[in-house]
Amino acid sequence: MTGDGERETDAAGQGAEPLIPPVPDVPASEAAAAAPVPAHGPTTDTVTVQAQSRRNWNRVIGGFAASLVVLTGVGFAVATINERFHLSPQAAALAEVDDAGDAASATVKVIGGGIATARWSADAGLLVLTTQRVAALGAGQTLAAWVMRDGDPFDAGTFDPDAAGSATLVIDDWKPAEALIITVERADDMITRPLGDTIARIPTE
Repeated sequence: MTGDGERETDAAGQGAEPLIPPVPDVPASEAAAAAPVPAHGPTTDTVTVQAQSRRNWNRVIGGFAASLVVLTGVGFAVATINERFHLSPQAAALAEVDDAGDAASATVKVIGGGIATARWSADAGLLVLTTQRVAALGAGQTLAAWVMRDGDPFDAGTFDPDAAGSATLVIDDWKPAEALIITVERADDMITRPLGDTIARIPTE
């Protein structure tokens, strides 16, 4: 008759299999290949692409800014030219004188009221005479301008101020002179020399 102790001894001696199977051995090469790859920052290729993208973007911005500068300059030049084309001949002559490097001017009082201003430039070859608030002329009268050189008067033209006493006279082919004088003359006379009263003398030396 076999007891319970003998049955336990037989089971142990027969090497009963454990409930959890053993983990099989893995070769070292396979274990290394299966190991997790540590996280790293961006690769050298990624950094290079990012730097190149920034440089390209900077070039785009720089090119755009340069284009704006060029367009602004062109727009200003076009506006200036357009303005000059739409100026009156008197205003255009005055602008040309003012832009000249040797531009000069003088203003004097006019006898009877008002002022007269001369702006001139030998480089531009122009003198622009303007009057303001000059007294009204009598019937049949006009104002005459004379260029004085070596004491001799040279006819520079006639002009008639408006109701406000304003007028503009442009003298072309201007050359250095001693003065510009304004006289009151008869409008129906063939004026070759000043005969009427001198109401202003503007030094131009």
